[in-house]
Amino acid sequence: MARSRRQRRAPKVQTIDPTLVADFELSLSDVPMPADILSAEKLSGDQRRLHRSSVPLPPSSELQTVPLHADTAAPDHLFLGGQLFNAEDPFFTPNGLDDAGGETWIEEGLAEGARPYLASQDEPMKAWIPKRDEYLHELLRLEGRGGYARNRCESCPDGETANEAVIRCCDCSPRPLCCGSCAVRQHAHTPYHRFQRWERGVFVITSLKELGLTVRLGHAVDGYECSNPVRTRADFSVVHVNGRHNVSVMFCGCDKAGEAGNHVQQLLRYRLYPATDSEPNTAFTFDLLEHYHIQSLQGKISMYDYYTSLERLTDNTGTLKLQDRYRGFMRVVAQWRHLKRLKRCGRGHDISGVEGTSPGELAVRCPACPRPNVNLPPNWDTVSDDLRFLYIMTVAIDACFRLKRRAVSNTGKDPILGSGWGYFVEDTGYQEVLRGYGNQDEMSTCTGLSAIDHANSKYSKGYAATGIGAVVCARHEFWLALGAGDLQLGERYINMDYIYVCALREYLVLNKIVSYDIACQWSKNILERIRNLPSHIQIPVPEGSVVYAIPKLHYGSHQQAGHSKFSLNYRVGSARTDGEGIERRWWWIQPIANSTKVMGPGMRQGVLEDQWGYSNWRKMVDLPWTLSARLKDALAEAHEQKIQYEVLTERLNDEHIVLWEAEIEEWEANPEECDDPYVVTSQGMTEAETVQTLSEEEQATSAMPGFVALHSVSVLGFLTCGLEIEGQQARLIEDVKSVIPSKLAEIHERRTSLRRKIQKYRELQAVYMPVATSVLAEDDACRTDVQHVELIRIGLPSEISASRRTAVCSARLIEMEIRLRTAQCRDALQDIRNKLHTIDQLYNYKKLNVRNQGPNTRARNSIAQQEARKLRAVQKYRRARHAVAVLSGPGDWELEFKLLRDEDVRGIEDDDPAVIEKRKRKRGDKSGPAEGRRRMLWIWHTSNTDGPQQITDSLRVEWLKSRARHMRWQEEIKLLPEEMRRVLATHRHEAEKWHACAKASAAASSDPLVQEGLTAYASTQASIRLAMAQVLLRVCQPLAKKASSGSGPDWEGWSDIDADGAAVDEGADDYTDYISLYQLDGEDMEPSYHS
Repeated sequence: MARSRRQRRAPKVQTIDPTLVADFELSLSDVPMPADILSAEKLSGDQRRLHRSSVPLPPSSELQTVPLHADTAAPDHLFLGGQLFNAEDPFFTPNGLDDAGGETWIEEGLAEGARPYLASQDEPMKAWIPKRDEYLHELLRLEGRGGYARNRCESCPDGETANEAVIRCCDCSPRPLCCGSCAVRQHAHTPYHRFQRWERGVFVITSLKELGLTVRLGHAVDGYECSNPVRTRADFSVVHVNGRHNVSVMFCGCDKAGEAGNHVQQLLRYRLYPATDSEPNTAFTFDLLEHYHIQSLQGKISMYDYYTSLERLTDNTGTLKLQDRYRGFMRVVAQWRHLKRLKRCGRGHDISGVEGTSPGELAVRCPACPRPNVNLPPNWDTVSDDLRFLYIMTVAIDACFRLKRRAVSNTGKDPILGSGWGYFVEDTGYQEVLRGYGNQDEMSTCTGLSAIDHANSKYSKGYAATGIGAVVCARHEFWLALGAGDLQLGERYINMDYIYVCALREYLVLNKIVSYDIACQWSKNILERIRNLPSHIQIPVPEGSVVYAIPKLHYGSHQQAGHSKFSLNYRVGSARTDGEGIERRWWWIQPIANSTKVMGPGMRQGVLEDQWGYSNWRKMVDLPWTLSARLKDALAEAHEQKIQYEVLTERLNDEHIVLWEAEIEEWEANPEECDDPYVVTSQGMTEAETVQTLSEEEQATSAMPGFVALHSVSVLGFLTCGLEIEGQQARLIEDVKSVIPSKLAEIHERRTSLRRKIQKYRELQAVYMPVATSVLAEDDACRTDVQHVELIRIGLPSEISASRRTAVCSARLIEMEIRLRTAQCRDALQDIRNKLHTIDQLYNYKKLNVRNQGPNTRARNSIAQQEARKLRAVQKYRRARHAVAVLSGPGDWELEFKLLRDEDVRGIEDDDPAVIEKRKRKRGDKSGPAEGRRRMLWIWHTSNTDGPQQITDSLRVEWLKSRARHMRWQEEIKLLPEEMRRVLATHRHEAEKWHACAKASAAASSDPLVQEGLTAYASTQASIRLAMAQVLLRVCQPLAKKASSGSGPDWEGWSDIDADGAAVDEGADDYTDYISLYQLDGEDMEPSYHS
């Protein structure tokens, strides 16, 4: 297994010759010490990165001499540069620099030249196994008092009257046992710790409530005891991260109750969230809600599993009766999610309050996408035509049929909190519009991938929603505000049109590229369908302001005719966008599909919107490294593609270049009215066309005077019969290798049928190749009286030796086989390309969409069938090419039909193994083939070389594709710095907005304590934005300057801004899989017919 990038290598070991140590007194002063290269290592908080920092070393003269004799005692202390090193330090080795502190060094059994290594570092599990008893005994030791037993409580104020020490806190660090009174006193502000009492030689569970602790609310500020406390019910419980607790709680009911607030407010101010507003009897700690919230977002843990784990922490024996608070937990979590989103978007700072929330306001916007009045320069709409692509909004649309919802509950029982305030469209208006369209048919498509497992509209019975349609920004994969909606039966026009219109409402002034896997169908009549929507939904879409495209992975599965205009590889301004980002977002959200399927409408929308908001936020946090990694890759690849484009251009005729450039520029300006320039229009003849041509030639020959037919089967029929037999033999050989006993009878019947055809062919040979009879009789491989007829040599002209061929075969016969074999080569190559492409599509579709055993089995069977057909096409090509080589000898035909090696039979990807290895996925071994990075294999650009027109046409397409690759990478290195600048501008805008909120806090509330909280929160948010801007500056600006950018107003003026929290993790790109963020397996896949 390859060594992980995060795995540390075994340390280098300095070996010392024992004889030298015995003879000489070697000291540190004798050892040359390198200066300023000692590094200190520290593990990050998330335990994912190792930070290294340099530690200056003093001159060797300042080091105290330490003997390295094994039998010499080291001094207790060592002074290094005036600093004290204690010999008890576990990292200090008093017996010499090479001492391992008792660890075992592996020195035997190593390969020659291999260094010894520390067993506990490279084999930690093996090193631990002998120590199991030690670990086990230590665990069991803690089941008792573990050395912390005391006769009397040491925490009591009076040692003479101290109580018996029998109480242990399970959540505090180990300390001597204490009495119950001291435990209550010490835990007055930590009432959710778990306790045990030592009784009769064992610990039994107790609680602070049993020990006498009462939580008194309402007087936390003044510290006085309430004169008229109101006690809660005896079974009042608090759920914390360590389980459920029965807690004695008293509300304030004295004359200061007005300041303390009502019962709900008193609980909230104590960081307890009540399960209900009316006489709350259960509360959940804020710590618990925060803990579950991040667990559900990052770990995708379900609410049921989390709550059940809390019950198991409370009691995992079944001996205690626990009240079920799960429904209350669900309700509280839904409210908590909603409140957190309102808080983060600043609704608490607005005088209009929660009800003043505008549509889509709770969504986290993409800071790198163009947003008018936020991050665009003043002259963005007046720039030259060659820079307009910098301000194009690129979005991707798709549907996910895994995010279903069963027909359970309704909005009356489970209301949607803030419908239309986030990512989902407003539900009431959406459903009303859908009812007006009835049962509209699902969109048709020119791709058949969904037929592999099941149709999109299958299994819709019993579901209120069969999936979700959504819109994301295609460049950075942010979910768009008002860009999601439920589907009822497949991808219907009305569903996707409504979602698309709502999502793009705030980007109306921008030109757009819209990526959709069935854009070729959906874009037809889209403007007319928008005009037919209700008036309050309609949006203006100026002619030519929207370019429709198909994602690169899906593009190859579409038919050839007229589809280059939908390719993101060829459309001007698309840069290196792949359009597959929404598929990656579906993959990210899929772990919660099973839990959201059984939720009500309100709970489900709340969970999904919370997940999408978290996804957007994490994308925003990672943007500095994402954009910098993309730009670094783009600078290198743009240089490579530029060289390839210029080299190819220099080798071509200047007249052709001028003509082709004019044609492609005309197509780029108006692709609807021009022929597709990326399709090779001149192709060689296929086998069927060759047979037809030869048949016409024979008909013309037979019509000539004096022609006498030798047999009812023509010469062409004789040759095609032989080629047919050859193909059947190859198929039979393949099937015999994997035949099962139940199919042996079928194999026998096929052999019998094939034997009759061969015997019939021998009769025709006697007519058209009469001399061949004696030649074939001399070869045992040509005998027909054998069992395995699939191994019989047929005796086609290409199988006759060169010395006898002219005597046995007529020139016409040889010429006809050459033409048929040449056509076979061409057909076989096309078949190989088609099968390779189909297999790639099937694999990626299976990975992204197919689940459950039945659909997976069908998908695997489909892939296996295509693999078998690919191998047949490979064998057919090799047989045909061998025949052409035998009959024609070396010649120009070899330029088109090269020797097909096994390594040539793969999809369109990098030829250079070093490049492939560099671009391999960090999470797997499969490299993603890409049109933008292609170094094409010969099978993908071969064409007919029978005439100059065919050669020119093929070169034209290859030059156009090289030009497109060069242009897309050049666009990328211009667009990425602009996106970096937009992120900085967005952070500045958001910081200014939060600063304004901080200043306007007084208007939002009359309570001075609330005002203080509003100001503090707004100031914190502003500081976070400024810190994030500083991080992006440090990470991205150096690369942006390499791309001739990184300067200007938005890049400057940050040095005087206080951003103490702006810490850049220099090693972040060592663990973040940026390639998987930006690309998908099969990204940029090109169909074989465009090669």
